[in-house]
Amino acid sequence: MEPVQPIDDTIRDAVATITHYVTEVTGQKPTQPEIARALKRYFVLKEISDHIVAQWNGEA
Repeated sequence: MEPVQPIDDTIRDAVATITHYVTEVTGQKPTQPEIARALKRYFVLKEISDHIVAQWNGEA
């Protein structure tokens, strides 16, 4: 793994968006470890990777 980098405000905003969305949909606020586990799932990693590549290609 790469060395830990400072967390950019855009990442903090993304996690806040996830927290807000899950809370709105389920009525229960997720914990940071729950969000972290969800972000590490293969399907999520694949979706993120595909989205970033699409941005690089001007498709997103």
